[in-house]
Amino acid sequence: MARPLDAQSGAYTSISRLSALVGTLPSLLVSGGASGKHLMEVVIHGDLVRAADGNGLRAFTVNANRITQNARLYEVSNLQNLISAAAILNIASVLVAQKHLADISNKLDEIKDGILGISKFLDNQRKARLRATYDYLGQVYQAIQGGDLPSAARNQLEQCERDLLEIQHQLETEYREKVAKEIEHKKWFGTEGLAADIASKLDELDLLAEDIAFCLKTRIVACHVLSLFPGEQQLKLARRKSIKKSVESFQALGPYCEEKLKHEISNINAFFVREAALTTQRKTLADKCDLALQTLAQKAHQGREALERSERLMLENDRPTRILFRFENGALVGARRG
Repeated sequence: MARPLDAQSGAYTSISRLSALVGTLPSLLVSGGASGKHLMEVVIHGDLVRAADGNGLRAFTVNANRITQNARLYEVSNLQNLISAAAILNIASVLVAQKHLADISNKLDEIKDGILGISKFLDNQRKARLRATYDYLGQVYQAIQGGDLPSAARNQLEQCERDLLEIQHQLETEYREKVAKEIEHKKWFGTEGLAADIASKLDELDLLAEDIAFCLKTRIVACHVLSLFPGEQQLKLARRKSIKKSVESFQALGPYCEEKLKHEISNINAFFVREAALTTQRKTLADKCDLALQTLAQKAHQGREALERSERLMLENDRPTRILFRFENGALVGARRG
């Protein structure tokens, strides 16, 4: 039994959007007819002769340097049907894309919250790129919501991916460099300053991890939007593999950080400081380090889950969809999903 495309209403719905989409059919038919090419069906026994200048084929066959048969050309009666089918495919693509609006909206809300917490480690240029990407994805969301799947947006998604991937690589490099650079102990008769500096270092690593997670979230949204456009299956697979690899790279920062920092913490020592006091400082910092590692692992896990959720949604919505259009006096007045 068919049901309305908009589940919030019991009547035929989303008419204004669909009318705009169906309205593209005549324009596509006109553009097809005005393209300067006349599509014909060629009927002949044997292979057509290639033109002497190499540009196209001649409408006859040759045997022993003699013309043996002329081709017959027939009008292609289903040309309009073919063009109409292409236009209907475009409509279907938009309708499938609209199934993902709620998930994309939720992801954009998460990114919006992350923008407010971008750390000091991102310079103004990188901050501007992240904010621009977020704003642009919001525009694409509104376009899909309005019944459009613009090709211009499809092309811009590649620039978004390059920008985000560059920032992510930079942040991971900075994270590893900060972990590897041990705090210099400047005082021999106390450890309070050293312990405080290591604690600050852990706080800074937390902020860097937050920024990396934010980049991953934004890449996942852009990847989800890319998946809504028809075709380019191999590129989409490569994009998801790249993001999975980035999640694994992010997760690998945990063991690296643990090995280096636990060693640095265990080396805290000073003259005239009782061992009990040193043990307390080391434990406090080790606990803080463990918490930072747990947070990093949790963020990596969230990134993996977000990507897997997008993949599940794509699979669910790839199932065949029947769309029933209702016309009255040549105007679209309703549509239901079969």
